[in-house]
Amino acid sequence: MSGQITLPIDGTYSATLENFVVGENAELLNSLRAQCSGFRGVWISGLVSSGRSHLLAAYRAHVARQARAAYLVSCGAVDHAQPQVWWSMQQQQALKAAQSQGAAVIIDDIGVLQNLGIAEEGLMSIYQSLHAAGGELLISHTTSALGVEFALADLNSRMRGLEHFALVPLNDADKAQVLTARAQAKGYELTEAVLDYWLRRGPRDLATLVADLQRLDQATLVHQRLLTVPLLKEVLGY
Repeated sequence: MSGQITLPIDGTYSATLENFVVGENAELLNSLRAQCSGFRGVWISGLVSSGRSHLLAAYRAHVARQARAAYLVSCGAVDHAQPQVWWSMQQQQALKAAQSQGAAVIIDDIGVLQNLGIAEEGLMSIYQSLHAAGGELLISHTTSALGVEFALADLNSRMRGLEHFALVPLNDADKAQVLTARAQAKGYELTEAVLDYWLRRGPRDLATLVADLQRLDQATLVHQRLLTVPLLKEVLGY
């Protein structure tokens, strides 16, 4: 089953490990940044809009900067009309990358693949190729692998044997940092008054906050106005 919401990332804002707001997830970030020799597998669990998609996209960029092969499978983008064809193409590309020494294959929102009959054997092949080549496998899901039941018994044991981290949701101060960084990337500042009102009256989930920031950004351009509390009320309705 799905449920992951990819946070909008526009042309002025790219996901990196440096702009990932850590909050209480320092142990996970330090682990990803640490050098490793041989195969490493990491399973990252977290609530919807907890930052899983940002973190995985950021890690792909991190690996690519090290001149290592990296392939990101964004399962939330599955073609529901032809899921088998979609997965077959993703699997081929992932396996190609996995055979390179020290490569990383990153699978975001793996729960989607539980509905695809051919996916489990493909996942097992990707795991085995990475293991043989001393690569990395990063996986995200809403729960830990202990809460996932694959039909393929060997896949269950492999996934449950990965290193597990649970993303801790961001508090309001952390969310303000996310919004501030994204606004700065667009070339403007969010005042304390706007942030305080927004986080007291607005929705709590980060995906909606980031989507609303894009709406506010458009409104400032259309109306040629600074982002103020009255404009926020006018655009977002609270």
